[in-house]
Amino acid sequence: MTTTRVPRGITTRICSVALVVGCGLLITSGPVRAEQEKDSKGTGTDEYIVKLSVLPEYSEGKYGTGHTTQILEVPFRAEWSATDRLDLSLTIPYLWVRGRGDTTIVNGRPVRVAGHRPGQVTTQDGLGDILGEIDYTLLEEKGLVPDLTPFLEIKFPTADSSRGLGTGEFDEKVGLYVTKKVAAQWTAHVDLSYTFVGSPPHTDLRNVFDWSVGLSYDPTPSIKLSGYVDGATPVSRTQQSPLDLRFRGEYQLTTHVHLTAESSVGLSHGSPDFTVLTGVELRF
Repeated sequence: MTTTRVPRGITTRICSVALVVGCGLLITSGPVRAEQEKDSKGTGTDEYIVKLSVLPEYSEGKYGTGHTTQILEVPFRAEWSATDRLDLSLTIPYLWVRGRGDTTIVNGRPVRVAGHRPGQVTTQDGLGDILGEIDYTLLEEKGLVPDLTPFLEIKFPTADSSRGLGTGEFDEKVGLYVTKKVAAQWTAHVDLSYTFVGSPPHTDLRNVFDWSVGLSYDPTPSIKLSGYVDGATPVSRTQQSPLDLRFRGEYQLTTHVHLTAESSVGLSHGSPDFTVLTGVELRF
């Protein structure tokens, strides 16, 4: 018989649920409106109520193990603009992992597992951890004031921890998106977040601070080019601090269809050697 164990960080989880309920009350208390998305090109607005996207990402890295781990993640994401300030999103990922069984996915990144000796090369695949996110635009960009959007993300432990696809524990992330137009075609981006990481039994995982600093350029109304430096604190004593250099291109094919391509290179052993991403986003 399986024994139900109370997850750690129960106080944090109660606060998270309370915030979700509060946002739900906010939704039902007013009319549903299409979000007036801030257009970084400065050419107008792009109204939408629902966004659907599929952005497959392939990565390779050793993560301090001496053995290459290959990962293909295919996230199916749905985002609903409940009001002009409030967005709700749900991400359901499929994972394919090929390696020697000495890493596991923690906070969206492969991490070396202490005490696990590498075995033969095997392939594991299946459902990843489902993510639910709430974004609320606290301040809209005006004059010297940047756009400030706090968010809450909850990771539901749907991935199979016995196969290294997840930890089997809940995670809660709180953070802030900051954007500010610095010139006619240039926009600065700063993303900050703190994740309360759930530790499985007999492990010692640490909470994680993530940061990202970037700059985007819009050469035409249909094209957006971006560059970012992403980093984080290590989630365990066996992991180095992740550090990546990331480049992204977005193309508006039609009013409803947007194409995205992205690649990154790892600058530390806590990051993949490289990643490649491409996909499509539909807006309605």
